[in-house]
Amino acid sequence: MSSSRTMYLSGSEFTLSDYRDEPPTGRPTEFGDLSPFTLERTEFLGISKRPVRYFPVMLRGQLIGYLWASESASGDAANFFPVHGLGTLGWNATGTWQGRLQQARESGMTPLEAVRHWVGKPEDSRGGAVPADSDGHVVADSQAVRLLTSRRPRQEG
Repeated sequence: MSSSRTMYLSGSEFTLSDYRDEPPTGRPTEFGDLSPFTLERTEFLGISKRPVRYFPVMLRGQLIGYLWASESASGDAANFFPVHGLGTLGWNATGTWQGRLQQARESGMTPLEAVRHWVGKPEDSRGGAVPADSDGHVVADSQAVRLLTSRRPRQEG
């Protein structure tokens, strides 16, 4: 059995062994160094494994989620997590807060400055508001905030 295979391309016959001594071609070297084209991140990170400060977000008197940010100056994370089970309302609120956070980052705010900026501002019809009297609470990481969104409030009675 021969180690070279015969192939046909556009009516020509060639074997793979005909090309063994040629350097490989293709994408890795085709475009040269792509480092000038690396994309800069325009958003805060969406998770943090370090302590975060979170704030409740209310819409028409109902808790719809939590806005949070890295507690440390070296952290670069902030996000909004909607309360589980809100459907479209949660989706819309998330979009509102992600847009606000992206604008804050682009303007040079730290994550915590960005989140604190919205404390006490008027309620948005889609994103809600952070109550003016909220100082926030510190938890171990963003996963702890995510767990808060999955808890259902107890029914009295």
